[in-house]
Amino acid sequence: MPELQVFRFLKRLHFFTNLKPFHERSAASGESCYCINFNVYTHNLLSKWKEAQDMDLYNQLLEEKRMQYKGGLYHETQIKLAYNSNRIEGSSLTEEQTLHLFDTRSILARDENTSERFDDYMEMNNHFILFNYMLDTAKEKLTEEIIKSYHRILKYGTSDAEKDWFAVGDYKKVRNVVGNITTSDSFDVKEDMENLLIIYNATKDKSIESVVDFHVRFETIHPFQDGNGRVGRIILFRECLANNITPFIIEDNNKVDYYNGLKDYYNNPSSLLGVCKEAQDVYSQRMKYFSIPAQHPRSS
Repeated sequence: MPELQVFRFLKRLHFFTNLKPFHERSAASGESCYCINFNVYTHNLLSKWKEAQDMDLYNQLLEEKRMQYKGGLYHETQIKLAYNSNRIEGSSLTEEQTLHLFDTRSILARDENTSERFDDYMEMNNHFILFNYMLDTAKEKLTEEIIKSYHRILKYGTSDAEKDWFAVGDYKKVRNVVGNITTSDSFDVKEDMENLLIIYNATKDKSIESVVDFHVRFETIHPFQDGNGRVGRIILFRECLANNITPFIIEDNNKVDYYNGLKDYYNNPSSLLGVCKEAQDVYSQRMKYFSIPAQHPRSS
Protein backbone atom coordinates (compact mmCIF):
# COMPACT_ATOMS: atom_id res chain seq x y z
CA MET A 1 0.00 0.00 0.00
CA PRO A 2 1.52 3.38 -0.96
CA GLU A 3 2.72 5.55 1.92
CA LEU A 4 -0.03 8.17 1.44
CA GLN A 5 -2.74 5.47 1.56
CA VAL A 6 -1.24 4.05 4.78
CA PHE A 7 -1.26 7.52 6.33
CA ARG A 8 -4.90 8.12 5.37
CA PHE A 9 -5.88 4.67 6.66
CA LEU A 10 -4.22 5.35 10.01
CA LYS A 11 -5.91 8.75 10.26
CA ARG A 12 -9.29 7.07 9.87
CA LEU A 13 -8.36 4.46 12.47
CA HIS A 14 -7.24 6.92 15.12
CA PHE A 15 -10.38 8.99 14.48
CA PHE A 16 -12.51 6.06 15.65
CA THR A 17 -10.12 4.68 18.29
CA ASN A 18 -8.65 7.93 19.63
CA LEU A 19 -5.16 6.43 19.21
CA LYS A 20 -2.76 8.77 17.44
CA PRO A 21 0.67 8.08 15.96
CA PHE A 22 3.30 10.30 17.54
CA HIS A 23 4.66 13.33 15.72
CA GLU A 24 8.34 14.28 15.49
CA ARG A 25 10.96 15.83 13.20
CA SER A 26 13.14 13.72 10.94
CA ALA A 27 16.79 13.72 12.10
CA ALA A 28 17.96 13.48 8.50
CA SER A 29 15.95 16.23 6.83
CA GLY A 30 14.63 18.25 9.76
CA GLU A 31 11.16 17.97 8.23
CA SER A 32 8.10 17.25 10.32
CA CYS A 33 6.79 13.71 9.90
CA TYR A 34 4.52 11.08 11.50
CA CYS A 35 6.37 8.17 13.10
CA ILE A 36 4.60 4.98 14.12
CA ASN A 37 5.77 2.13 16.27
CA PHE A 38 3.57 -0.45 14.59
CA ASN A 39 3.94 -3.04 17.37
CA VAL A 40 2.73 -0.61 20.03
CA TYR A 41 0.14 0.96 17.74
CA THR A 42 -1.31 -2.40 16.69
CA HIS A 43 -1.39 -3.60 20.30
CA ASN A 44 -3.27 -0.48 21.40
CA LEU A 45 -5.60 -0.75 18.44
CA LEU A 46 -6.46 -4.36 19.23
CA SER A 47 -6.97 -3.49 22.88
CA LYS A 48 -9.45 -0.77 21.94
CA TRP A 49 -11.21 -3.15 19.57
CA LYS A 50 -11.49 -5.78 22.31
CA GLU A 51 -12.88 -3.20 24.73
CA ALA A 52 -15.57 -2.33 22.20
CA GLN A 53 -16.41 -5.99 21.62
CA ASP A 54 -16.56 -6.75 25.37
CA MET A 55 -18.59 -3.65 26.25
CA ASP A 56 -21.71 -4.66 28.14
CA LEU A 57 -25.16 -3.35 27.35
CA TYR A 58 -25.15 -0.62 29.98
CA ASN A 59 -21.85 0.88 28.82
CA GLN A 60 -22.85 0.50 25.17
CA LEU A 61 -26.02 2.53 25.77
CA LEU A 62 -24.05 5.14 27.71
CA GLU A 63 -21.46 5.45 24.96
CA GLU A 64 -24.06 5.77 22.20
CA LYS A 65 -25.85 8.41 24.28
CA ARG A 66 -22.59 10.32 24.71
CA MET A 67 -21.94 10.16 20.95
CA GLN A 68 -25.56 11.10 20.13
CA TYR A 69 -25.36 8.16 17.77
CA LYS A 70 -28.39 7.45 15.59
CA GLY A 71 -29.04 4.00 14.22
CA GLY A 72 -27.81 2.02 17.21
CA LEU A 73 -29.54 0.25 20.09
CA TYR A 74 -29.65 3.38 22.26
CA HIS A 75 -31.55 5.26 19.55
CA GLU A 76 -33.89 2.36 18.97
CA THR A 77 -34.51 1.85 22.71
CA GLN A 78 -35.31 5.52 23.25
CA ILE A 79 -37.98 5.40 20.52
CA LYS A 80 -39.48 2.01 21.39
CA LEU A 81 -39.62 2.55 25.15
CA ALA A 82 -40.99 6.11 24.97
CA TYR A 83 -43.57 5.23 22.31
CA ASN A 84 -44.87 2.05 23.93
CA SER A 85 -44.83 3.20 27.55
CA ASN A 86 -46.72 6.40 26.70
CA ARG A 87 -49.04 4.61 24.27
CA ILE A 88 -50.06 2.15 26.99
CA GLU A 89 -51.18 5.16 29.02
CA GLY A 90 -53.27 6.61 26.18
CA SER A 91 -50.87 8.79 24.18
CA SER A 92 -52.16 9.51 20.68
CA LEU A 93 -48.71 9.86 19.08
CA THR A 94 -47.63 7.27 16.53
CA GLU A 95 -44.25 5.61 16.50
CA GLU A 96 -43.36 7.69 13.42
CA GLN A 97 -44.21 10.88 15.30
CA THR A 98 -42.14 9.67 18.27
CA LEU A 99 -39.14 9.04 16.02
CA HIS A 100 -39.53 12.43 14.36
CA LEU A 101 -39.75 14.20 17.73
CA PHE A 102 -36.62 12.47 19.03
CA ASP A 103 -34.56 13.06 15.90
CA THR A 104 -35.61 16.62 15.09
CA ARG A 105 -37.23 17.98 18.28
CA SER A 106 -40.08 19.12 16.08
CA ILE A 107 -43.71 18.10 15.74
CA LEU A 108 -44.93 15.95 12.85
CA ALA A 109 -48.65 16.33 12.14
CA ARG A 110 -50.41 13.22 10.89
CA ASP A 111 -52.70 15.27 8.68
CA GLU A 112 -54.36 18.68 8.64
CA ASN A 113 -57.56 17.31 10.21
CA THR A 114 -55.91 15.62 13.19
CA SER A 115 -54.84 17.50 16.29
CA GLU A 116 -52.63 16.06 19.05
CA ARG A 117 -52.68 16.94 22.72
CA PHE A 118 -49.84 19.17 23.87
CA ASP A 119 -49.28 16.92 26.91
CA ASP A 120 -48.69 13.92 24.63
CA TYR A 121 -45.77 15.72 22.99
CA MET A 122 -44.51 17.11 26.28
CA GLU A 123 -44.54 13.78 28.08
CA MET A 124 -42.97 12.01 25.11
CA ASN A 125 -40.10 14.49 25.03
CA ASN A 126 -39.80 14.32 28.82
CA HIS A 127 -39.52 10.54 28.52
CA PHE A 128 -36.44 10.93 26.30
CA ILE A 129 -34.86 13.11 28.99
CA LEU A 130 -35.93 10.66 31.69
CA PHE A 131 -34.28 7.75 29.89
CA ASN A 132 -31.00 9.66 29.70
CA TYR A 133 -31.17 10.53 33.39
CA MET A 134 -31.98 6.91 34.19
CA LEU A 135 -28.85 5.78 32.35
CA ASP A 136 -26.72 8.31 34.22
CA THR A 137 -28.01 7.11 37.60
CA ALA A 138 -28.62 3.41 36.93
CA LYS A 139 -25.70 2.22 39.04
CA GLU A 140 -26.79 4.21 42.08
CA LYS A 141 -28.86 2.66 44.83
CA LEU A 142 -32.58 2.91 44.10
CA THR A 143 -34.06 5.47 46.51
CA GLU A 144 -37.22 7.47 47.05
CA GLU A 145 -35.47 10.60 45.81
CA ILE A 146 -34.41 8.98 42.54
CA ILE A 147 -37.94 7.67 41.97
CA LYS A 148 -39.41 11.10 42.73
CA SER A 149 -36.95 12.72 40.33
CA TYR A 150 -38.14 10.35 37.58
CA HIS A 151 -41.71 11.55 38.14
CA ARG A 152 -40.60 15.19 38.21
CA ILE A 153 -38.88 14.83 34.84
CA LEU A 154 -41.81 12.98 33.26
CA LYS A 155 -44.47 15.48 34.30
CA TYR A 156 -42.45 18.70 33.89
CA GLY A 157 -44.30 21.39 31.94
CA THR A 158 -47.53 19.42 31.55
CA SER A 159 -51.03 20.61 32.35
CA ASP A 160 -50.95 18.44 35.47
CA ALA A 161 -48.04 20.51 36.77
CA GLU A 162 -50.33 23.56 36.83
CA LYS A 163 -52.81 21.93 39.23
CA ASP A 164 -52.44 22.88 42.89
CA TRP A 165 -53.40 19.43 44.14
CA PHE A 166 -51.14 17.55 41.72
CA ALA A 167 -47.75 16.96 43.33
CA VAL A 168 -45.17 16.78 40.54
CA GLY A 169 -42.09 14.96 41.81
CA ASP A 170 -43.79 14.07 45.09
CA TYR A 171 -46.24 11.51 46.41
CA LYS A 172 -49.96 11.82 45.73
CA LYS A 173 -52.17 13.99 47.90
CA VAL A 174 -55.42 12.35 46.81
CA ARG A 175 -56.09 8.63 46.76
CA ASN A 176 -56.39 7.17 43.26
CA VAL A 177 -57.79 4.07 41.60
CA VAL A 178 -56.20 1.79 38.98
CA GLY A 179 -58.47 -0.91 37.58
CA ASN A 180 -59.66 -3.17 40.38
CA ILE A 181 -56.42 -2.79 42.38
CA THR A 182 -56.63 -1.26 45.84
CA THR A 183 -53.85 1.31 46.04
CA SER A 184 -52.21 2.87 49.08
CA ASP A 185 -53.90 5.76 50.80
CA SER A 186 -52.03 9.02 50.31
CA PHE A 187 -51.24 9.09 54.04
CA ASP A 188 -49.58 5.65 53.83
CA VAL A 189 -47.53 6.10 50.65
CA LYS A 190 -44.29 7.26 52.24
CA GLU A 191 -44.19 4.42 54.76
CA ASP A 192 -45.19 1.87 52.10
CA MET A 193 -42.44 3.09 49.74
CA GLU A 194 -39.84 3.08 52.50
CA ASN A 195 -40.69 -0.52 53.41
CA LEU A 196 -40.74 -1.63 49.77
CA LEU A 197 -37.27 -0.17 49.13
CA ILE A 198 -35.80 -1.59 52.34
CA ILE A 199 -36.90 -5.11 51.37
CA TYR A 200 -35.89 -4.73 47.72
CA ASN A 201 -32.48 -3.20 48.38
CA ALA A 202 -31.74 -5.94 50.93
CA THR A 203 -32.04 -8.54 48.16
CA LYS A 204 -28.44 -9.31 47.23
CA ASP A 205 -28.69 -11.32 44.01
CA LYS A 206 -31.54 -9.70 42.16
CA SER A 207 -33.27 -11.70 39.45
CA ILE A 208 -35.95 -11.06 36.86
CA GLU A 209 -38.41 -12.39 39.44
CA SER A 210 -37.36 -9.94 42.16
CA VAL A 211 -37.37 -6.99 39.73
CA VAL A 212 -40.86 -7.85 38.45
CA ASP A 213 -42.08 -8.38 42.02
CA PHE A 214 -40.86 -4.87 42.90
CA HIS A 215 -42.72 -3.52 39.87
CA VAL A 216 -46.00 -5.10 40.93
CA ARG A 217 -45.70 -3.82 44.51
CA PHE A 218 -44.76 -0.35 43.25
CA GLU A 219 -47.80 -0.25 40.97
CA THR A 220 -49.99 -1.50 43.81
CA ILE A 221 -48.84 1.37 46.03
CA HIS A 222 -49.35 3.73 43.07
CA PRO A 223 -47.39 6.48 44.85
CA PHE A 224 -47.99 9.31 42.37
CA GLN A 225 -51.17 11.01 41.25
CA ASP A 226 -50.44 10.04 37.64
CA GLY A 227 -47.49 8.63 35.69
CA ASN A 228 -47.01 5.55 37.88
CA GLY A 229 -46.97 3.11 34.97
CA ARG A 230 -44.30 4.98 33.02
CA VAL A 231 -42.15 5.58 36.09
CA GLY A 232 -42.59 1.93 37.06
CA ARG A 233 -41.53 0.66 33.63
CA ILE A 234 -38.45 2.92 33.50
CA ILE A 235 -37.49 1.48 36.90
CA LEU A 236 -37.98 -2.02 35.46
CA PHE A 237 -35.54 -1.23 32.65
CA ARG A 238 -33.11 0.46 35.07
CA GLU A 239 -33.00 -2.41 37.54
CA CYS A 240 -32.41 -4.94 34.80
CA LEU A 241 -29.47 -2.86 33.53
CA ALA A 242 -28.08 -2.36 37.03
CA ASN A 243 -28.15 -6.09 37.79
CA ASN A 244 -26.91 -7.48 34.47
CA ILE A 245 -30.37 -8.79 33.58
CA THR A 246 -31.58 -8.50 30.00
CA PRO A 247 -33.98 -5.52 30.03
CA PHE A 248 -37.22 -5.41 28.12
CA ILE A 249 -39.91 -3.13 26.74
CA ILE A 250 -43.58 -3.90 27.32
CA GLU A 251 -45.16 -3.14 23.96
CA ASP A 252 -48.58 -1.59 23.56
CA ASN A 253 -49.88 -4.63 21.68
CA ASN A 254 -49.20 -6.69 24.83
CA LYS A 255 -51.00 -4.20 27.08
CA VAL A 256 -53.93 -6.46 27.90
CA ASP A 257 -51.71 -9.39 28.91
CA TYR A 258 -49.51 -7.01 30.91
CA TYR A 259 -52.46 -5.51 32.80
CA ASN A 260 -53.99 -8.95 33.42
CA GLY A 261 -50.62 -10.14 34.71
CA LEU A 262 -50.44 -7.22 37.14
CA LYS A 263 -53.99 -7.85 38.35
CA ASP A 264 -53.52 -11.62 38.85
CA TYR A 265 -49.91 -11.53 40.03
CA TYR A 266 -50.46 -12.59 43.65
CA ASN A 267 -52.51 -15.61 42.52
CA ASN A 268 -50.51 -16.44 39.37
CA PRO A 269 -47.11 -14.71 39.15
CA SER A 270 -46.10 -16.80 36.13
CA SER A 271 -48.55 -14.89 33.92
CA LEU A 272 -46.80 -11.52 34.24
CA LEU A 273 -43.37 -13.15 34.31
CA GLY A 274 -44.21 -14.84 31.02
CA VAL A 275 -45.07 -11.49 29.43
CA CYS A 276 -41.80 -9.98 30.70
CA LYS A 277 -39.66 -12.92 29.60
CA GLU A 278 -41.16 -12.87 26.11
CA ALA A 279 -40.30 -9.16 25.95
CA GLN A 280 -36.78 -10.06 27.13
CA ASP A 281 -36.42 -12.44 24.19
CA VAL A 282 -37.33 -9.63 21.79
CA TYR A 283 -34.73 -7.29 23.30
CA SER A 284 -32.12 -10.07 23.31
CA GLN A 285 -32.57 -10.43 19.57
CA ARG A 286 -31.98 -6.70 19.11
CA MET A 287 -28.81 -6.96 21.22
CA LYS A 288 -27.67 -9.85 19.03
CA TYR A 289 -28.38 -7.81 15.90
CA PHE A 290 -26.14 -5.01 17.20
CA SER A 291 -23.46 -7.54 18.31
CA ILE A 292 -23.81 -6.66 21.99
CA PRO A 293 -22.85 -9.52 24.35
CA ALA A 294 -25.78 -11.27 25.98
CA GLN A 295 -26.68 -10.44 29.53
CA HIS A 296 -26.86 -13.27 32.03
CA PRO A 297 -30.35 -13.12 33.50
CA ARG A 298 -30.69 -14.72 36.89
CA SER A 299 -33.81 -16.64 37.80
CA SER A 300 -34.81 -17.60 41.30
